[in-house]
Amino acid sequence: MSVRITEETLHALINLIYEAACDPTLWPEFLSAFACAVEGRGTLIYSHNFDTMDASTGAAGGFPNAVVGFDPEYLRSLEAHYNHVNVWAQNETMLEPGRPVTGSMLFPDRELPTTEFYSDWLRPQDYFHAIGGIVVRDGPWAMKFSSVRSRCAGDFSSEEMRLYQALLPHLARAAHIQRRFAFLQGLSTSSLAVLDTLPAAVMLLDQSTRTLHSNAAAEAELRRADPFRLGPSGKIRIMGATWAQAAVRTAIVAAVDPALGVNGGLPTVVQVSRRNGEKLSVQALPLPHRRGERLGTRIGQRLAACALVIHGVASRVPTLGLQLLRHVYGLTPAEVQVALAIAEGETIKSYAERRRISVNTVSSQLKRAFEKTGLRRQSELVRWLLLSGAALQPGSR
Repeated sequence: MSVRITEETLHALINLIYEAACDPTLWPEFLSAFACAVEGRGTLIYSHNFDTMDASTGAAGGFPNAVVGFDPEYLRSLEAHYNHVNVWAQNETMLEPGRPVTGSMLFPDRELPTTEFYSDWLRPQDYFHAIGGIVVRDGPWAMKFSSVRSRCAGDFSSEEMRLYQALLPHLARAAHIQRRFAFLQGLSTSSLAVLDTLPAAVMLLDQSTRTLHSNAAAEAELRRADPFRLGPSGKIRIMGATWAQAAVRTAIVAAVDPALGVNGGLPTVVQVSRRNGEKLSVQALPLPHRRGERLGTRIGQRLAACALVIHGVASRVPTLGLQLLRHVYGLTPAEVQVALAIAEGETIKSYAERRRISVNTVSSQLKRAFEKTGLRRQSELVRWLLLSGAALQPGSR
């Protein structure tokens, strides 16, 4: 069977691949579109283990697996048994990442009807011809992309093979993107969980002062509604004196724009009172920026621009800057110390001499601190640490 593949078809499929990389629920849409282009029926992206011959249409190996056109019972039987007798999967020498193959290239068509795989799994589904290959491989695990169709439909043509070949590098990039997104999402979730271990109430706010996340202590504070409340739009409201509301807003502005906060001398710690007169200290901590955009922590489709920290003892405000550096951004103690030293005016050379380590070691530690916080220059790091209260003003020791 000859199928004509147009440039429009290729571009549409590539677009679907990258849309699915960002939204994994769209992988079936890509598979259906590909099946339509090559007149395939059952089409799937799945994981295969070359050591054990296990197959998984779930999330095994961290790959973006999806299926269209297969009966769920047959998929379960594939994972339970039939992939172990899959003659197409046993010709490992031809299964190299980025190389498209057909079933007839992997196993002779004339011998296929004599196999258990065909008799008990392919034939009941009216499948005979296949096109597929390995998209990416990670140790024994491989991400495979395949489509099958009936014997009467004929083998897959050279033009269909060229389409498949053109899609493989895009699928490989999409797999990397999806795995990276999954890693960052897990990192974000773990960072938010760390906030629950802090004794202070911490709220993550966006640039509009809307609350995106509150730790356990902050949730209790908001339930108390004295003086912090959430407005109808999710914005933080300070009940009581107008000056207190303005002071908290100023601290938030300084945290959202660290350069403005430091250079303008804006206060980052203000005091507010409960109705019974109890004093609270409110500290606004900036979240690092990257390339002109907020880095922070992604919650849903928004990024937190600053952290609002509420301390119960007004006379002595414990800094959370160090805890944020160490726990939320993952800096090691050595990376924290070099970052603080540079922020407080010490040079890389003098710090290396004081600590009796090499300049290269200090430079490497500082570089890792930049990478983990999303900051790019020493001036940005100085501003962030000064505003967060983690560092002292240079020369103030």
